[in-house]
Amino acid sequence: MEKKKSNNNILYNVSELSKENLYYTISSLSDFLFVLDTEGLYIDVQFPHNNHSIDLNPKSILNKHYKEIKIGDDFNLKLDKFLTKLKETTINQQFEFTISKDIESNYFSANISELQSEKGQVLGYVILAHEISKIKQREATLSKDLEEHKEKISNLEKEVNFYIKQGDVITNQRTKVQKERDRLEVEKTDIAKQKAIMEEDLNFIMKQGDKIAEQKYKIKIQHDIVRKQNKKIEDSILYAKRIQSAVLPPNRFIQHLLSEHFIFYKPRDIVSGDFYWTKQVGDKIFIAAADCTGHGVPGALMSMLGITFLNEIITKTSDIHADEILNELRIHIISSLRQTGSTGESRDGLDIALCIIDFEKQIIEYAGANNPLYLIRDNELIETKADRMPIGIHRRAKESFHNNIIEIQKDDLIYIFSDGFVDQFGGEDGRKYLSANFRKLLLDNCTKTLHEQKLIIERSFEEWKGERKQLDDILVIGFKISFSKEEVKSKLGYDWAGKTILIAEDDETNVLLLKKVFEKTHAEIIHAENGKQAIKLFKTNPDIDLILMDIRMPVMDGIEATTQIKQIDRNVPIIVQTAFTMSSEKEKSFKAGCDDYISKPINIKELYATVCKYIEKND
Repeated sequence: MEKKKSNNNILYNVSELSKENLYYTISSLSDFLFVLDTEGLYIDVQFPHNNHSIDLNPKSILNKHYKEIKIGDDFNLKLDKFLTKLKETTINQQFEFTISKDIESNYFSANISELQSEKGQVLGYVILAHEISKIKQREATLSKDLEEHKEKISNLEKEVNFYIKQGDVITNQRTKVQKERDRLEVEKTDIAKQKAIMEEDLNFIMKQGDKIAEQKYKIKIQHDIVRKQNKKIEDSILYAKRIQSAVLPPNRFIQHLLSEHFIFYKPRDIVSGDFYWTKQVGDKIFIAAADCTGHGVPGALMSMLGITFLNEIITKTSDIHADEILNELRIHIISSLRQTGSTGESRDGLDIALCIIDFEKQIIEYAGANNPLYLIRDNELIETKADRMPIGIHRRAKESFHNNIIEIQKDDLIYIFSDGFVDQFGGEDGRKYLSANFRKLLLDNCTKTLHEQKLIIERSFEEWKGERKQLDDILVIGFKISFSKEEVKSKLGYDWAGKTILIAEDDETNVLLLKKVFEKTHAEIIHAENGKQAIKLFKTNPDIDLILMDIRMPVMDGIEATTQIKQIDRNVPIIVQTAFTMSSEKEKSFKAGCDDYISKPINIKELYATVCKYIEKND
């Protein structure tokens, strides 16, 4: 075998065919030929003898690596991939590639095989390629024709299916029409039957209409009865509010006891379970803020009971301490409600903060059932805690309440209250207001006047509550400590000249006392010894501005006299006097139309304040 060296020093096998014959044979089968050495360097190239459209100059690519041959990116990428695969597997590789020139693209199929010596040594690689552009074009034409043919077949199949379905539809429609005719015939018969039944039903409905009209009339009557009952209930509750308002101490009376104070009182319903109470005995002032079990009418009944018992306790023993008052009040509540502590029994009672202000000793006695006392001095809040037990039956009901002695100074601020404010849900998160926020509210505004503080507390509550429902009755009392006689015992300053007061009283001692009391006011006093005489004097004196009526009198009692006088003039204010604040006479008096009441023995300042509410109303 003859071996020759190529112009790039690479040997190749020419033993079987001469170089010319080899080229001729390959060129007859291929469009062009690459021969590469093992390093991928170009050895020689043969172009087709039939003027191929691809014009490459072999001299420009001699001794270049195949990756540098600029035939096309597609050729280089695939040659690299399949040459690598040939090296790995020694299996001839085939691939297709595209050569683009200007806007024309030519398609080729290539085969890569090893060029070996007689000893099987790999001398290089032969890449034979031939153009398949016409085949590709033919395939595309055939593919297009095939798709068009398939589309025609599909359309023909759709038309055939359509006509088949139409035939089925027509058959089904004929069947349905026949069924519909049969159904209509049956319905015709049924309609005739239904018509007969409807005529019977119509006669029945006409009869029922008469019954419905009768029932409607009965319902209207029942509705009127319910409406009247609701009106009576509402009137009763409003009447209860009137009684409760009369029982609460007048603001003018409190003003004389505590020159600078405020009371924020906001019942949840028409009547309230919260109440405030004041009394004066000598130089001592008793003041309390209480919260009864429940609210509305039940709470209001408990509040009336609490006020009655407090008045009774103070009247019986004026020299009494705060803790003793709560102990006595608890005994009265448990006894009156017949509480034994049995399982399932009512636990009604009340929470209370009670203060006794002793100006002479400059101290406050405080006792509390669940409700604490706040004192603000020099911008610091001091809390005096309450006993954690209510006024009522409780596991600690035999324990005494604690009496707290608090030394007071001028301008100290005292606050007592129920839990309605701090337990109110509101704000953005719908949570409770809480005691910490309430203390901060008081501290932040302690330098303002008590009138301003009340307005701020009211506004803060409404803003916190927002659109939510008020959950409980609200009561907050605040007052400032003063020691000078001018501040504590301010002059009455009542001048009722030109006013006429009718006193209906059979007790001469009380008459003399009342005349002496009203002498300072310059009011004209008319006296009636009994109810009958009071009516006669009222008829003959149309300028009477107010009547002070004793309940128990001879000839005609104060209740009957109040009824008849209110029938003559329902606007004249009548204040009854009674020694029994929760007696049936008091209840009857309010039903008769009285406007207010005062307890015997009469407290002069309370009397002035109560009368002032009505006699100065029209000024």
